[in-house]
Amino acid sequence: MNKLYVYISLVILLIANSMFSQDYNKNAFLKDYSGDMIITTQVRGERNKAILRGTEANKNRAFVLKNYTGIQPSIYPAWDGGFWPKKKPNSLKEFKIETKYFDELVNWGIENEFHIMHHCLIFPNKYFPSWFSKTNYSVEELELIIEKFISEVLNSNDNKNKVDVFNVINEIFDMGKSGNYRVSGNEKEDCKWTDMGFEKDMSGLEGGDKINDSHPIFIRKVFDAASKLTDAKLEIRDFNIAFGGKKADGMYQLIKHLKNTGVRVDAVGFQCHLNAGINYNYENLRKNILRFIDLGVEVYITELDVGLNLWGQGGNHKKVSDVIKTESDWQWFFEEQNKIYYNLVRTAKESGVKIISDWGFRDDIPYGGWRKDQKAWMVNKDYSRKGAYYAVLKALYDAEKN
Repeated sequence: MNKLYVYISLVILLIANSMFSQDYNKNAFLKDYSGDMIITTQVRGERNKAILRGTEANKNRAFVLKNYTGIQPSIYPAWDGGFWPKKKPNSLKEFKIETKYFDELVNWGIENEFHIMHHCLIFPNKYFPSWFSKTNYSVEELELIIEKFISEVLNSNDNKNKVDVFNVINEIFDMGKSGNYRVSGNEKEDCKWTDMGFEKDMSGLEGGDKINDSHPIFIRKVFDAASKLTDAKLEIRDFNIAFGGKKADGMYQLIKHLKNTGVRVDAVGFQCHLNAGINYNYENLRKNILRFIDLGVEVYITELDVGLNLWGQGGNHKKVSDVIKTESDWQWFFEEQNKIYYNLVRTAKESGVKIISDWGFRDDIPYGGWRKDQKAWMVNKDYSRKGAYYAVLKALYDAEKN
């Protein structure tokens, strides 16, 4: 009996070792080395990231099927076959939510056994039709809109049982790095939902760890409305929080506050729109990931791309031609891009991140002009692999082997 036990144990050990001793194969696909971590890509209902219609849909769909274990359908209130009516309804009773584009992406994901993460439900003003921020709704009316919106999206098509993660709230912290919340107002970067008021902080944090004395009530209302309808993971995300700092501290405090008041929050998303030429501290990334995990939430990398640092103050952004003037400049950029993709993906996977989702994979003209001409993604316009693809592939392999 003991000999049999030893023999079985040796066989299991050999099988396990063989899984991690395979030589790196540059012709493998991303999902071949993703292991238990879910690797996901953003998909949309139309235009360049569409997988079900449009001129590039067939090629996009083939790439997604070969490389990923999940998809991130991005259907916004106002864009991409958006949920909300383009014109202001005469009354809340006439407030119709359209889920067609979302439903079909979810169903395609189910048919192909993908993990499905939706982005997103509640945002600042710019993601909603312009009439919304200009309308004076009462607190009660805003709450009714939240409940109606979430209920119809989740109940339609049985999405509440088909979707694995709902990114319910996105970008509600100030555009800067203060960790404070966006303010109410009619401007596109304002957040009308704060008209619902604020509640006292119950995080228990003190001193420099306490960024805000109070938190917008709508955040709790959104999580509560979603948690009553679905067992799917409920995620909140923002940008400029991956590597720590005041904004990350503000998110940490908010999640601690929500958990202390009985609100179900399952995950936090780090957007990770990164820039060549910045010396990122990956040890800080690791520490930040681990402290959120210790708080009791899963951590996701939700919107990964690596482009040029063209952002300026007050919308005064640079152009690609201001930074890239020669072929050697492009060579420098691609070398930087490869290093960032590799270090970010490997650090995230080794630190326990559950999902990594890129923000598209192909260097084309992005829908809406996002990072236009920056070549921020993993494959060329003809879908051939760039150095960035191999960097991610090797990072996944090295992290899995480690």
